[in-house]
Amino acid sequence: MPISLPPRLAGWRRAELLTGDASARRYSRLWNGDDRTAILVEYPLAVRSQLQHDLEVLSWCRGLGLKVPDLLLGDLETGWALLGDLGSADAEFTLEITPAGERRSIFERMLEPLEVLARCGPEDLPPWNPPLDRSRLRWELAGFELWFVRHFRSKTPSTGLARWLDDLATVVGNHPVRVCHRDYHLNNLLIQPDDRVGVIDIQDILLGPDTYDVVSLVAERAATRLISPSERRSVLASWADRTNAEPGWRERAAAVRIQRGLKVLGTFARFTLEGRTDYRRWLTELARDLAAPLGRIGAPPDITAFLLD
Repeated sequence: MPISLPPRLAGWRRAELLTGDASARRYSRLWNGDDRTAILVEYPLAVRSQLQHDLEVLSWCRGLGLKVPDLLLGDLETGWALLGDLGSADAEFTLEITPAGERRSIFERMLEPLEVLARCGPEDLPPWNPPLDRSRLRWELAGFELWFVRHFRSKTPSTGLARWLDDLATVVGNHPVRVCHRDYHLNNLLIQPDDRVGVIDIQDILLGPDTYDVVSLVAERAATRLISPSERRSVLASWADRTNAEPGWRERAAAVRIQRGLKVLGTFARFTLEGRTDYRRWLTELARDLAAPLGRIGAPPDITAFLLD
C-alpha cells in the first residue's frame, strides 16, 4: 500500500524512495504531475527534534552562498520538510559519463564549496555539532576495531593496534581547524545546469581538521578509480592553493586519509553485515587503497594484513 503524504502536499505523489546512508530520516522524490520534482524528508518521532536543527544548517549554508536545497514547505510538529531537488545525477555519475581526460576539471570545480567554507572562521559556525576533536576521532576509529576487525574479519584487535589508533587520533586532532562538511564525497555533490556544485547531506557540519573534506573528496568511494593518483595529488595541491592551507598540508592530508579511511571501513563493514551488499564493493576498494599508505607510515602489520586478506 502506498505511504500517504502529509495533507499539505496535495497534488504531489511519490515518484521514488531514495536511499540514505546511516540516517533514520526517510527520503522520497515527489512529482507534482507536471515537470516539477522535490525531495520529501520525513523524520520519525525518535529523531523529530533534529528537523529544526537541519533547517537552520541549510539556511546558514545558503547564506554563505553554497548551493544547498531550498526549503519549500515543512512542518516541525509532524516532522517533515519538502526541499528543492538538486537532481538525481550525483558527481559520481557525472564523472563516469565524462571522458577520463576531462574529469580533473570537474574535481577542480568541486573545490568551490570548500573555498566558501575555508573563508569562514571557526567562530562563525554556530555550535550545532560537537567538534571533530581528538576524542571524537578516536571514537570513530573504535568503529573500525568493532565492525571491520572484530565482526567483519572475525579477529580480536590487538593492544598494539589500539595504541596506534590512539596515537593517530592524537596526531589528527592537533591539525589546524576549519569548518567541515564532514561527508564531502561524490554522492553528496551534484553538478547543476549552471555548473554550480550542489551540496547535500550537510546537517553534520562542524569544526574539524583542515584537510578533512578534500581528502574525503579525492580518496573515497569511486574517486580513486575515476581519476589517477597524479590527478588526485594535483587536485589536493589546487585545494591548498585556493584555500591558503598552512604549510605541512601534504603530511596532514596523508594522516587524515588513514584516519577517515579506517573510520569509513568500519561504517561500510557494518552496512555490509546488515545486508546492504552494495557497500561491499566500496569496502573492498577502500581497503585495497589504504594498504599501501598504512605500510609507509609504520602502522602495525596486523592492520595491513586485515586489509589485504
